[in-house]
Amino acid sequence: MNKSQTLLNGWTLIAHKSYKLYSNENSYVLIDQDGVLSMQFTVTEQEFEIIHSEYDLRVKMIPAFKTIKVLNVPEEV
Repeated sequence: MNKSQTLLNGWTLIAHKSYKLYSNENSYVLIDQDGVLSMQFTVTEQEFEIIHSEYDLRVKMIPAFKTIKVLNVPEEV
């Protein structure tokens, strides 16, 4: 089950509901269900930039809709 989170400058993040998002101004960190930093990124009016991400994180960006989608789905335990 995914959830949508509104970001600054009209951007939207879509990710599995188990991810947690924290922000400071236009900088964000995405934490997975195990408490691991999955991605650190920034958004501006025109850009989405990944500062750091885990090697297996799959992200799709849809610039026309200012949408960032995390494709990873956590394993069920």
